[in-house]
Amino acid sequence: MAKKSRRKSGANTSDPHGVLASPVRREIWSYLRSQGPHTVSEIAKGVGRSQTSLYAHIVMMERTGVIEAAGSKRSGKRHAVIYKAGVTESDIAYDPKNKKSVRASARYAAAVFRRANREVTDHLASGEAKAKGRSRDTYVLGGRTRLSKKQLADINSHIDAIDKIVAEGDKTGKGDLYAINVATCPVEDGFLYD
Repeated sequence: MAKKSRRKSGANTSDPHGVLASPVRREIWSYLRSQGPHTVSEIAKGVGRSQTSLYAHIVMMERTGVIEAAGSKRSGKRHAVIYKAGVTESDIAYDPKNKKSVRASARYAAAVFRRANREVTDHLASGEAKAKGRSRDTYVLGGRTRLSKKQLADINSHIDAIDKIVAEGDKTGKGDLYAINVATCPVEDGFLYD
C-alpha cells in the first residue's frame, strides 16, 4: 500500500524556487524528472549519494510539493515509497520579476560552483583525471570573449544538447557518475577580476 503524501495533491505550500535552490534537492528533482518515478534507495544510487543523506531533503520536497508520492513497492519486508517530480521546469524557471526566483537562482548558482570546485579539485588531486583526448573525463573552461548574437545562439544550442544528454542520462544505471556544470552570462565592459 502506498504511503500517504504529507500534502494534498495540487496544494502549493511553498515557492519551489527556494526549495530547489539547494543543489542536492535540485539533483533529486532533476533525477526524478529525467528518469521517472523511483524510491529513495533508487534515487540515492542514481545520484551517487547515501540514502540517509537524502531523507531530510525528500521530506521537505514532498511537504512542499516539489516531489510527490506516486505509489509504493515492496523492498524486503517493507514498502518503499515511489516518488515523482511534482513541479515542472516551467514552475521553477528563472523569473526576473519574482524576487524569490532571483535569490534562489543566485543561491543555486553559487552552491553549484562551490560543489564543482570541490569535485574538480578532488578529482585532479587523485591523479586519475584524464584531461585530453576522446576519453577526457575532466575539463574546465573559464573564458571571457565578445560574442555575436549568432555565436551566442550557437553556444546555447550546444548547451541545450548537453542539457538533454544530462537529463536523459544512462537509464541502465551502469554508467559512471559525472558532474556537469555550465555557466554563461554577460559581464560589464571594463570590469576586472582579481
